[in-house]
Amino acid sequence: MENNMTKRINQVVQDGYYLDFSTVIEKAFENYKKIALVGGLAFLLIMIAAFAFFGSIAAIAFGAADMMGTLTEFNPMNFSVVGILIYFLIMIAFAGLTAPIGAGFFKLAHLAQTNKHFSVGTIFDYYKTSYFKELFVAASVLAIINFAFATGFELLAFPIIGSLLTYVVAFFTMLAVPLIIYGEQKALDAIVISIKLVSKQWLILLGLAIVSVIFMLVGLIGLCIGILFTFPFWYSFLYTAYNSILPIEVASEIEEIGKTEE
Repeated sequence: MENNMTKRINQVVQDGYYLDFSTVIEKAFENYKKIALVGGLAFLLIMIAAFAFFGSIAAIAFGAADMMGTLTEFNPMNFSVVGILIYFLIMIAFAGLTAPIGAGFFKLAHLAQTNKHFSVGTIFDYYKTSYFKELFVAASVLAIINFAFATGFELLAFPIIGSLLTYVVAFFTMLAVPLIIYGEQKALDAIVISIKLVSKQWLILLGLAIVSVIFMLVGLIGLCIGILFTFPFWYSFLYTAYNSILPIEVASEIEEIGKTEE
């Protein structure tokens, strides 16, 4: 039997929805101003941790002296078949294990929107909830699809097409995470529903996504450090778009009380 949330989602999928371009941008920017500093600091910590982790692996595997050259010239297609498979599995695991961080940025945007307290630690809250499983599965499935496109077209000598297809997948599935944490959907259902929802207003959403990316790239001006603090705008945009399509009922927000897996 469908719950109320699933009924709401199915109704919107069936009837469609309206998005006002300027309103979404305005609300996203207002939300972003509240999370820019905390979100930027969180992103900086994540980047430092990721660099330290992968840098350590590269140093161990290839030697500290050759690490930078290896990283700049890195191409998994140069590996053996076994090496490619190992790389493939590592990237899937990495995508799944870091998925709750993306959900954490959504929570940051939501708490800011509802004028509630948040901190850098908010980014990691979803590691402690029962949503972790669905977030892991969704990110892993999308990583498999993207890897298949990228690898397949690389082998066919059309890498650009493979890259474009990964962007298309990312675009049409960009509502999957909020559908899991706000819509209470299972991973695969969230992916399918996201595709259907985005398809309803894909042109407007594409325009919004392009404007959001351009705004983030403004952070590259100067020493490029600014992108750390413009990056959170992407999640403000996604949160605002989702909240416009399927308004979030604060009273029913299970994630706010940190729903834990029994």
